[in-house]
Amino acid sequence: MKSYKKQFPILKTITYFDSAALVQKPLSVIRAGAEFYTKFAINNHSKNSKLGLIIEEKIATVRKKIAKLIQAQSDEIIFTSGTTESINLFALMIQSQIKANDEILLSKYNHTSNLIPWFNIAKATKAKIVLSNNLEKDINKKTKIIAYSQKTNNINIIFDQAKIYNLALKNKAIVVNDATQAINSQEVNFNYFDVVAFSTNKLYGPTGLGILAIKKPLLDTLEPIKTGGGTISTIIDSQNWNYYNNVNKFEAGTLNLSAIWEFENALNLIETIGIANIKNYLKKLSFYLFDQLSQIENIQIYSKRGDSIILFNINNIPAQDISSYLGHNDIYVRSGTFCAPLISQILNQDSFVRVSLALYNDKKDVDKLVQYLKKYEGFLDFV
Repeated sequence: MKSYKKQFPILKTITYFDSAALVQKPLSVIRAGAEFYTKFAINNHSKNSKLGLIIEEKIATVRKKIAKLIQAQSDEIIFTSGTTESINLFALMIQSQIKANDEILLSKYNHTSNLIPWFNIAKATKAKIVLSNNLEKDINKKTKIIAYSQKTNNINIIFDQAKIYNLALKNKAIVVNDATQAINSQEVNFNYFDVVAFSTNKLYGPTGLGILAIKKPLLDTLEPIKTGGGTISTIIDSQNWNYYNNVNKFEAGTLNLSAIWEFENALNLIETIGIANIKNYLKKLSFYLFDQLSQIENIQIYSKRGDSIILFNINNIPAQDISSYLGHNDIYVRSGTFCAPLISQILNQDSFVRVSLALYNDKKDVDKLVQYLKKYEGFLDFV
């Protein structure tokens, strides 16, 4: 795969390994935001004009591209502000269908955004939370929700998506995929889920825009949590009103139009390169990263060779100190537990250093990272 680093302006000045938190933006995405505000900046509900028609067409086009990406239908795609809002919205919408003693099955490797919303629903409905190391084993007739991340932001767990979904179907459970980390490096197949959530930020697109995909038969049973402009077709009186009979019902107010404009360019980039090619490139680079890190004295690596997200510690040096030292040398990694609080219990460590790769990383980046990690004298002086 050819190098795309030059398309990302910020990488002229930093070496970036924190893509699991925020993925950098190519110049085409950055320019698209300016294009929207200089040429097309009117409300998406102002349809009776030339610009209005252009905006309506753009929204429809981007919705179709997203649907194609995850093998869904356009009328199953809802725009939100991000993954966190997507999961919270769905949890609140499905709450009325969850009863006392139902079980909400959650992977222990989940991000906080795919834990706390379900904790709140369980508290409100008196359902039972089941925190699982083995989803397939823990699915039963009481299971109502199965929520996990196809790819986590910490330890790479391989889930048998087809088997989990088939077990869910047999037990009439709903499967929710937090696809935030998977969306930029793996195939996300909606056929194995009832709900998929992700942020466009993680797919080389803008912050402030998210996707909530819900299978149409399930979507038709839900009522919106947020209401307002663009969701209501008619108001009869204070007790009766009618929602639009499409996804507009779930998209109250003015959409984040500049972000939609920008995201189309991110999708175009991904279509040009191909998810399979990105996956293969990251696999090869991950091998190199793991092998180079393994040469560092006293390092403990918790991830597997080939993982594009790697957690490690260096004996007797706090993870926060390592990330601060690297950050002051313009090498950006992350330390902590990455909003996945249960991994501390699983791996018996309070904190980790995380290195996460994206399509713009290369061997030179890895070499620089390892070079600075090997500078023990300078590192200890900094600490």
